[in-house]
Amino acid sequence: MDPITRFFDMPELVAHLTQYLDCPGVSRLMQTSRRLHALCTPSHYYEVSASYKPQEANLFDTTESIQAFAKNVHRVRQMTFGRHDVVYYVNCVIAFLDTLTTQQKAFTTITTIKNQPAISQPVWLAPADPNYCTGLPIPPMTMLTKLDFHFGEYYEPCPYSLPSYRDPKVIITQICWIMDSNPHLLDLSINGPTIKDRRDAYILIRSISGLQRLQTLSVEMTQWLTDTVVVPGVLIDIFFACSSTLQKLNLVSHEEDETSNLELTQEYVFLPPGTLQAWEKNDEECGLLTTYPRQQEPLQHLKQLSLGHWDEGMMEEDLRSILQHCPNLTGLVMPYIAEIKDVRGLAEDIVQWCPKLSNLSNYGFSGGGDAIRQLMMWMLKALPPQQVTHFVSTGIPRFNAHGLDDFGTIFRQHTSMLQVILLNNCHNIDSKGVQAILVECEALEELTVVWSMNDDRQRPYLNLDDAIEFSWACTRMQDLRLTVAIPNQPLHRPANGVVPYYNRPSPTTLSQDETIQFKKLESFYRQLGTLAQLERLNLRAIYLDPAGNREASCDFMVNTFPGLFSLGRSESGRLGNLQLLGGLSQLKGLSGSTCLMTEETEVTVGMDEVQWMDKHWPALKTANFSMNRIYNDPLRWLVEAREQKGQDINLY
Repeated sequence: MDPITRFFDMPELVAHLTQYLDCPGVSRLMQTSRRLHALCTPSHYYEVSASYKPQEANLFDTTESIQAFAKNVHRVRQMTFGRHDVVYYVNCVIAFLDTLTTQQKAFTTITTIKNQPAISQPVWLAPADPNYCTGLPIPPMTMLTKLDFHFGEYYEPCPYSLPSYRDPKVIITQICWIMDSNPHLLDLSINGPTIKDRRDAYILIRSISGLQRLQTLSVEMTQWLTDTVVVPGVLIDIFFACSSTLQKLNLVSHEEDETSNLELTQEYVFLPPGTLQAWEKNDEECGLLTTYPRQQEPLQHLKQLSLGHWDEGMMEEDLRSILQHCPNLTGLVMPYIAEIKDVRGLAEDIVQWCPKLSNLSNYGFSGGGDAIRQLMMWMLKALPPQQVTHFVSTGIPRFNAHGLDDFGTIFRQHTSMLQVILLNNCHNIDSKGVQAILVECEALEELTVVWSMNDDRQRPYLNLDDAIEFSWACTRMQDLRLTVAIPNQPLHRPANGVVPYYNRPSPTTLSQDETIQFKKLESFYRQLGTLAQLERLNLRAIYLDPAGNREASCDFMVNTFPGLFSLGRSESGRLGNLQLLGGLSQLKGLSGSTCLMTEETEVTVGMDEVQWMDKHWPALKTANFSMNRIYNDPLRWLVEAREQKGQDINLY
């Protein structure tokens, strides 16, 4: 409780001070304090979090805190609930309503609020816990505009834990009752409830359908793994239950079996789906529990739609039925679809239904998910030119399938607008396509072209020659994750008997081939140095044999970019290009092929280099300089120098 509320909850002390310190100064102080209390209390209770965390201050930990909350519950507009807390709160509200029934009196906070919905206990609501003490009643919150439920974590022991927190069926009825009690909700997030059967699902859908002012909805549920697939159809039903006022929707599902949460009640675990527990009423007693109004008109205000991770996948016809109702959609996150009959035809249909799309993305899947990434490329190609700002594709798409063989041309249609491009584990993307992005996308702020180290298939990368052929237009870049392919020889794997350049006596002399390769690398480093707004850089080096006679060196964690992290010295003939990155004053994170404890960097990087980094990269907070946290003297100096400035730096 805040100090002001704590003070005014002690009326005896206030009266005592007023009696014995009766003077103009004290009187003015008391008046000012009361006015301050009246001014601050509404703001203090406007946004409340009730999500139990061990060894932290929690709303329902003390009688004093609960009573203060009960007095000010009518002020709450934004509420966050955890699993323990929602159960405790509902039991307290039931105790309050029981008090009203027996004593026939109402709190002022309930009777004086305009447009107050009638509060009653529906027959489908789980009863109060039998061991609950009714000494702390709390009036119901009925004026919420934002409500978050987060049920993913179980904490033991919780001082106010009640037995029913282990029963997902009980919790479903409780969160639905809270939703029904707050028809003014604008923003609703439900994260982690477990759905065992359609009865649970339709109680939830019915409550969502009653929120006629809702603007933002996020539902991330867990399906209890049974022979009957429930959730995919439920998520689609949620979509068609939403109010026409909806602007942003996120739907996600996961699977869970009886071994995942052994702390659940045995009755929930072992009763077959559809079997009523002892406290549940049948459908006839509950009324038309599984019916709700289905949205027929397009959701004209819906701008952002995320269909997220669906373990069972979505059918093509379901995706069609949803997107036909989204004429003004600008952002779309694709689900997993096992099979698409006509990828290009579906893409053209989606663009016709959702012509304003500018943000396309997907979550990473394998197998049939490849069709989604092909679908996204066809959509990118079919959308009006210079419209798409974000394109995020993860997984294993083969963009040259089904006629999509000109990667660069497709992206050139949106070069003046693209701000974010993420191509993670995307295969068959040629280097020229990556070059086109860097050279032509002038609005680009974030680019990712990487792959998994465990993936042996063709990898996406930018050839060194393509990296330096033209000047980059993406000078607004803030986040760059790039894989660069460099010829194996002469610098990475010198010919037999050739001493590596960094082990030669000073002044260092280079062969003609080495000189050419160093010049190319210098040009690449200059390109990087022009990115003055860069904050995060993940730069990965792989080494390829142009003739194909040697195996590629793709373990970027132990590869280095020759001369990148050493300072050049013309008087001694020392090679280095670190000074070319002096313009990266905003750099906060550096990773990739950046270890300063490899065979090359142990020789070429010393105290001068880390002192230069400390001066020219003042914002640097994380750097992948040491793979095992054993620092050499220069790195230890850098850590201590930042500590003396009161700054943290993590050289992981």
